[in-house]
Amino acid sequence: MNIDEIIGNNLKKYRTAYNMTLKELSERLHKSISTISKYEKGCISLDMPTFLELAHIFDISPSLLLGSAADMSKEEGSYSPSSEILYMYTYDSQKKIIIRSVIERYPSINQNNVYRTQLFNEVKDTDKPGECGGLYTGKYISEGFIGTYLLRNQITKLEQVMISCVNNLVNPSQQLGLVSGLSNYTMLPVTFKTVISNTKITDKEILMDLLLFSKEDFKLMKKTHSLTVQNSR
Repeated sequence: MNIDEIIGNNLKKYRTAYNMTLKELSERLHKSISTISKYEKGCISLDMPTFLELAHIFDISPSLLLGSAADMSKEEGSYSPSSEILYMYTYDSQKKIIIRSVIERYPSINQNNVYRTQLFNEVKDTDKPGECGGLYTGKYISEGFIGTYLLRNQITKLEQVMISCVNNLVNPSQQLGLVSGLSNYTMLPVTFKTVISNTKITDKEILMDLLLFSKEDFKLMKKTHSLTVQNSR
C-alpha cells in the first residue's frame, strides 16, 4: 500500500467517524465530490494545504492521517505512529444488545505508560472502525494493573468520558472497567461496566457474564455505598 492509499484510507475512516458525507466534506474543502473520492481511493495525492486543512477539520494531528507512513520519532512529546488495537464491549440495557467499539492507542515516545487514544464507539464492523456511532479522543494512562481513559466526544464536545480499568486476574488479555459519562437517553451522569480486550470476544454468554451486574456486585454496592467491579471473574 503506497502513501496515497494510506492517507486515503485514514481520510475515509475519519470522515465516516464524524458522520460526514462526501458532499459535506467537499463543501468544507471547496473541492468537488469526485476529487474527495479520488483522495480516499488513493488515486491522487493531497497537496500540503489540503492535508493540513483536513487535519484541522477533523481536529486531529496531521500524523494520524499519515498513519503507518508517519515518522514522528524526532518530535518532542510525540507518539508512536503504530497503534495498539483493542476491542471494547458494553451492554445497552435499553436495546438489550452488546455494543462493540474499537480503541486505537498510540504509545508516547517520551513518557512511559501514556498513550494518545481514539475510541470508535458502537461500530458495525470492528475491521471498519470509521463506521461508528461516535468518535472520542484523549489519553490513556497506565499505572501497574490500573488504567484510566480520559476522552472527549469529537461531535458533541460537551460530553467527556472517563473509563477506569483494572486487569482481569483470570484473563490477563482483558481489562474490566467502569465507564462514567452522560447517558445517551437522559443526558444525565451514568456509570456502566465495560470489558476491554486485546482480542475479539465472540462468545455472547461470556460477555454478558462480564458486563451485567451480578448479585455479588449489588451486595458489595449496598455494603460500600459505591459502584465497583471485581477483577477475579
